[in-house]
Amino acid sequence: MGRDSRHIRPKEIGCIRKRWRGKVPLALIFPEPYPVGMANLGFQTVYSMLNGHDHLVVERFFLPSSGEEWLRPWRSVESGRPLGDFALLLFSVSFELSYLNIPHFIRMAGLQLFSKDRGRHAPLVVAGGVATQLNPMPVAPLVDAFLLGEFEAMAEEFASIAVELGDPGLSRGRRLDLLKERVPGAFLALPGERVRPARTGHRGRVAHTAVLSDKSAFPNMFMVELSRGCGKGCRFCAAGYIYRPPLPRTMEMLEEALADVPEGATLGLVGLEFLDSEESQLLFSRLLEQGFRLSFSSLRADEVTHLFAELLVRSGQRQATLAPEAGSQRLRDVINKNLSEEEILEAARLLAEGGIQDLKLYFMLGLPTEEDEDAEAIAGLAAKVADTVRPYGRARGRLGRVIVSVSTFVPKPWTPFQWCSQVGKNILQRRRSVLKKLCGAAPNIELRLDSLRDARCQCVLSRGGAELAPAIVASQEKGGFLRALKESGCSMERYLEEKVVGSHMEWDVIEHSVRREYLVAEARRGLERHGVTPPCDIGRCRRCGACSNE
Repeated sequence: MGRDSRHIRPKEIGCIRKRWRGKVPLALIFPEPYPVGMANLGFQTVYSMLNGHDHLVVERFFLPSSGEEWLRPWRSVESGRPLGDFALLLFSVSFELSYLNIPHFIRMAGLQLFSKDRGRHAPLVVAGGVATQLNPMPVAPLVDAFLLGEFEAMAEEFASIAVELGDPGLSRGRRLDLLKERVPGAFLALPGERVRPARTGHRGRVAHTAVLSDKSAFPNMFMVELSRGCGKGCRFCAAGYIYRPPLPRTMEMLEEALADVPEGATLGLVGLEFLDSEESQLLFSRLLEQGFRLSFSSLRADEVTHLFAELLVRSGQRQATLAPEAGSQRLRDVINKNLSEEEILEAARLLAEGGIQDLKLYFMLGLPTEEDEDAEAIAGLAAKVADTVRPYGRARGRLGRVIVSVSTFVPKPWTPFQWCSQVGKNILQRRRSVLKKLCGAAPNIELRLDSLRDARCQCVLSRGGAELAPAIVASQEKGGFLRALKESGCSMERYLEEKVVGSHMEWDVIEHSVRREYLVAEARRGLERHGVTPPCDIGRCRRCGACSNE
């Protein structure tokens, strides 16, 4: 019998191994298991860019998992060295729930958990990533400094002072001062401090996979970012606001990135949301002609055409994903989804007619102003989609599935809905039960629900401040974050409840490109008037202020 695959190292293409002598060793940490980290373009970008400097050696760390016995716990992938050997700990944090894993790495590096308790010459603990761009405050007492914004906009400045940052002969205060002075987007979370995240503008390179792995969440997939940000304006979507104005990549930039695709890899195209159908079809046709196998993120229902569906099938796709987000038209208007039921059903028909077998539909439960009938409408819309695609499945001899994936709404910082509440647990459970009953009656509808506990933890971590740090540190020994929070004397409800629209929030110390007044206006337009706002007209409109600030 062969060895258990959990004990076999992944096959990686692009892993960078360097000699340590004369170099500054940086621990690049993704505080989630290996498959999740290796599917993250931001993490891969930091790894590639910093290792491009001869005076740096950057090695990866991941959260140990029972399914990854090949990975020596708390040791680097490249050389197997412990965290304590590195001159600097650099966290890449994409999810708020990952905050709960940060203390494990700090502890395993032999450092005091709270920044204030570390000695003058201790290695710096630095964190970046999209979660910290939204609200870094819950882990501010654990982290020495944050790098907020797009790493491409600060990589050169950071690398230029890495020798000093990793020098234990310099005091911690001096190293932090140097970081603040020299690196755009550096934030020390000091009283009264404000920060503007670093942005690349149009000089940014195309983010793409640096290390291909057969044990990634997307095995052997070379991902390329077609555009960064989205100007569609969904009022719950943080990425759609902090990455304004959206930045579509030129064909020349994409072709430069595609030159690095290893033979046999699948090409994963990320960021389709802000490409129109004509651009998409032209790009996909060219890539298919060049012999690439393609994979896609979720599709805009109003951009799907018959040719588009045929191109998906030619690329080897058998499943496509649409994101209606809400079942009723009223609620789609509240969240500014700008999709009609007719457009959703027509997209489903075109995809099925073109040869797509399975459809995945993304919805959210507990959206602002949601009523029981809106939850029922999720099942109703799913049933209409199933009815639409069923004849095509029967003709092929395979019915196919309509997968209804439902996540719980979390009010995210830097969105118009940041002041909204998370719906109460009892209400959510009742609406989930209704969905189970209604979706369970259909033969080819499969319902997938997220974890309510995780959604509530995420809401607390999204909206909290530095007072959460003790509960984050104690979460493992106390049997979970919510229990640790309760024992620390913090009321969970204060983080879940509705806030006055326009009131001060913990993350207001960050100055993103979108004007705060615009978020307030969008909140009122959605919550009070159920009105819709057209998508970004890049460089021409001045509604949100992002283009004015570029």
